[in-house]
Formats: sequence, C-alpha cells, structure tokens
Amino acid sequence: MSDAFASPLDLTGIPGELVGDISQLARAVDVQGAQLAWFLGAGASAMSDIPTAGALILRFKHELYCAAHHLDVQDINPGYPHTRAIIEGYFDGRNGLPPLGDPEEYSVAFETAYPSADLRADLIADLCQGRGPNYGHYVLAALMAAGRLQVVFSTNFDDLVEAGAHSLFELAGVTPRPTLVIAGLGEPELASRALQKSSFPLIAKLHGDFRSVRLKNSLAELASQDAEMRHVLRGACGRFGLIVTGYSGRDTSVMKVLTDALGDKESFPAGIYWCHRPTEPPAREVIDFLMAARTTGRTAFAVPVDNFIELAGAIERGVRLADNLRRCLAERRPTPVLTLAPTPTDPTRPYPILRLNALPLTKLPSQVRCLDEQAPCELAEAQRAIRAGRIRGLVARRSGGQLVAVGHEGQLAETLRPLQVSLADRTETLDWDAESIDPADLGLALDALTLGLGRTDGLRHVLARRGHQVRVVDPKASSLARLKSACGGPLCGVVPKTSLSWSEAVGLNIERRQGAWWLLVVPEIWVSPPKGVPSPENRSLRRAEQRTAGVFVQKQRATRYNRAANAILDAWVRLLCAGLGPREIRTWNLGPAEGLDPTFEVDGHTAFSRPLQVRDRQGRQQS
Repeated sequence: MSDAFASPLDLTGIPGELVGDISQLARAVDVQGAQLAWFLGAGASAMSDIPTAGALILRFKHELYCAAHHLDVQDINPGYPHTRAIIEGYFDGRNGLPPLGDPEEYSVAFETAYPSADLRADLIADLCQGRGPNYGHYVLAALMAAGRLQVVFSTNFDDLVEAGAHSLFELAGVTPRPTLVIAGLGEPELASRALQKSSFPLIAKLHGDFRSVRLKNSLAELASQDAEMRHVLRGACGRFGLIVTGYSGRDTSVMKVLTDALGDKESFPAGIYWCHRPTEPPAREVIDFLMAARTTGRTAFAVPVDNFIELAGAIERGVRLADNLRRCLAERRPTPVLTLAPTPTDPTRPYPILRLNALPLTKLPSQVRCLDEQAPCELAEAQRAIRAGRIRGLVARRSGGQLVAVGHEGQLAETLRPLQVSLADRTETLDWDAESIDPADLGLALDALTLGLGRTDGLRHVLARRGHQVRVVDPKASSLARLKSACGGPLCGVVPKTSLSWSEAVGLNIERRQGAWWLLVVPEIWVSPPKGVPSPENRSLRRAEQRTAGVFVQKQRATRYNRAANAILDAWVRLLCAGLGPREIRTWNLGPAEGLDPTFEVDGHTAFSRPLQVRDRQGRQQS
C-alpha cells in the first residue's frame, strides 16, 4: 500500500514497474503453482547453516589475506566492519581477484584459495555435513505433494530439497506418494527424460551436489557447464514460469540460458518472479533480464523478500493445502521471535517506573469503499497508478480478494478507470473489536495514519516495506525545538564522506494488546536510500557508503542512554500528539462529499510498567 506523495516503496532503485509483492507471489503459487518452476540459489540453504556465496567469498579472501601477510586466521576476525573493509579493499580488483561484485568473484576466489578439485569437493562436503532441511524446504515439499510444484532447479551442493520432501511425504502420510526424479550434473539425460515424459517432481542440480566428483565451482568449470543440463533448463523455460529465490544471477552460463529463452514466444507462460533482499537490488543482468521480459509482454517482477523462510511463510498462508500437510508444516514452522504472554496480575512495586513507547489509539477509521473489477487487476498496478497520478488515495486487497480503498473518490475513479476498476456503491464497516482483523485493513490504517502524521509541521512521511516512518524534513520549523534540544545536535544533514542524507525519524506501527489499540513509536535515524541502479563501476562505492552510514547511525545512537532516550521519546510524543493530546488526525482533510478520509485520535500519555513484587518460598516479599 502506498500513496502518491509517499517515498517509493522500493529502496533499491529498481524500475517501478518491476517492483513485486510477496503476497502477490503467494497468490500466483496458489493459482498457477503447477505452471511455475523454482530456481534455488545458496540463499535457500543459508538458514540451514550452509554459507552463501557471499559468505564463502569473504572466507576465501580472509584465508588468502592471512596467508599473504603471514597472519593466523584465528586471530583475524572478518566479522568486524573495519577488518572486513581492509580485506575487501586488498582484493578489490587487485592481488589476483576481480572487483567487488564481479560475476566471477566467487569462482576466482574459490579456485585461488583451493586450486585442487579434491580440496574443493572436500570443503563443500564438510559444509553440508549434518545440515538438515529448513522450513522453506518443507513448504516446497508440501507444494509437491499438493501438485503445485513440478520442477526445481538448484545451483546448490546439498540434498536439502529431496531430504525435506522425503521427510514430509512420510510424516504427512501422503498417498499416493510422489516419486522424485533427482538429476545431478552427471545425469542430464535423466532430467531431460523426466521433462519429456512429465515425470514430476523433478529436482535438477546445475552444479551437482556434494557427492559428485564433478563439482563445478571454479571459473573454468562453470564456463564449461554441461550443454545438456542447460538444454534441460531451456526446455523447462518453454513450459513453465519461474520463481527464483536465494540466487544472485552471478553465473553467466545460467543467465544466458534464461535470457536466450526470451526469444521463444511460448517461454515463461506463467511469468517470472525474482526474489531479492529488500535492501539490495538484483544484479544488473537480472534487472536487464526482467525488463526484457516485460518488453515482450510477459509478467515479470522483482519481489523483495528478506529470506527463504519469509517467502515460505507467505506461501503457506496464501496457498490452500490439505489438513495433513498443514499440520506437518505447523510442526516445522520456526518459533516466533515474539510471542504473546499474559499480563502479570501479582502486586507491583511503586518504583522504578519503565516508560513504554505505546500511545493509546482511541479512534480508528470506520469505513472503506469497495471496488469492482471489470477485469482482474494486480494490486501493485493499482498502487503504481495512484502514485503516478499523485492522488489522495490508498488501495488494498483483502484476504478474500476484495479490493477496497479510501481517499478522494473522484480522483480514485479517474485513476483506476484505465485498469477497468470502478468504485462500487457499497462501503464496508471496519470492526476493530472483531477477534480477527484482516491484514489489509490494518495495513491500510497504518498507511493512512503515517500519511496524516507526516503532514505535521516540519515532518514528512516515509512508507516502506521494511517499516513506516515520519522523519524531519525542515529542521527550522518552530515545532521541532523540543526535539532538537533532546537530540543535542542537528536534526538532519549529510552522512560524512558519503552522498547520503540523514534525519531524525520515528518508526510507526499499530498493534492490539489487551483489547486496546496502540500506536508504537520508536525513535530512529533515517538514511536516504541510494538512487538509481548501481553500475558495476560504482557498486563497490555504494556498498562502502552504506557501511559508512551504518557506522554513523551507530555512533549517533551510542550515547542515547535512559535519560536522553526518554527525552527524545517525549519530544516525539509531544510533536506527534500536538502536546499530550488527544489529537485528531485526518489523512487528507477531505471535504464531507469528497470521499472517505481516515480519521484517528491518539493520546499523548504513553503506557508505563512497574516491576513485580517477588516473594520467596516462605511468602516473604523481596525487593
């Protein structure tokens, strides 16, 4: 969800038409899963503690650096940002290795550190030893069992996909049990035959696995990848769409196959979904590939996803699966970091008092406008149209599929008409006391509240997938005097030695606790995202700037102990609530006949907590 005046949801400079959404991908899997092949890279195995290519590159460089300088590898910790910067700078296009981010960086570093093929094979075997499937692999297995996954390609050296499938099929009592066809690098004919005869599920390993004597992980080996296995991948592109996750696109041979496949009119019939980390853009070759797919009329999106587990969770929530499969997945789902706990009822001590960052929301929006679709409309397309038109409006899609909106109805109608979406005559009431709240309604409310608070003098909103914020935009505004005093310095500026701007900000979220709704406010420091798509020449510079900005933010926060943190929180609360409130916040200040204008009321008195009185076994109170 976004609006026309928000900062772009994408933080990586990816062309707007390519920006996808994880829930959109989950719905595609639910409807077209059997028509989508999966392509897994090292990121899919990272949460099984198998290192990614990036982690291995740093390991190889660390070992080579220590050898070159006669240092003990155990005495040098590349985990420290300063140490890592020294090591990467030493090998950035120098001392035998390509520049940072070069597609050949992994292969050259691996072969330089371990010239022997046997050593490389033994290292990979050691890295995979004792590792088990993660939740994402089990979700893939559930899709196989449900007939929504036919083909998996992998560049990984592990057997986690097939191990997860065999385990889930057994524990869920899947009948009839799918027969996996597993084709290693030395068995391209097996993969080709499975594809021709539709013997699915098929798991095809482009670089072999750790048991293979033909491990292909050096530059020369990658360049001579078996033509037959590439032919299998090319054939699959002609029959299936593609979901790519955990893969950087650094293999020239693989990218050539995918790009060449665009020349076939029938290729990628169910579209292309390329997952990437929200803070890191895909490689230039990947963006070029997706844009080329778009220009030929294909569906193609770059989908920001933190990790394989998050993607798997979204798919489990969005895909209809049999009860036995859901039970198995529930048993393997990672334990949440945060869990609900009952409020203690024991006596409390009067001091000390802990101030919380939760403000009571005593009023929330009451209605949304329903939208009618004359033709299916992607939510992302509607949101892009609203941003492009710079109109006062927000749109969301509820779990049941209904499109809803708030905002200026005349502007919404005109903007959505080309997408064959119109405003319905009906509205729906938002029941904030209901046991279950649709995530779309909650997201719409957070967007609207952030926009409304962003209209406060001297501030501006930031709508982002990784968290909504309100940041300082005019430090000279008189309303910011208390905040400036609390921060003890400037409220915004440019990060030293970079081109990135920064400003004091506050993160926002809406949560329900103990039957009441709260606005959570977290003082933060906003740093502007890099602009544009990085070229190979400036990619290392961009990374260096981001590391410098990270160190800057840490230093800014380092001295904000209890007293200073409380003063900053208090300043933000008084700023957002126009004192101690209650303050009524309207998103756009629309006229009564112009449309639905979300309205909130927030109180400036934060929640507090006191420590419990603890008693010993004899019932005596302890301090």
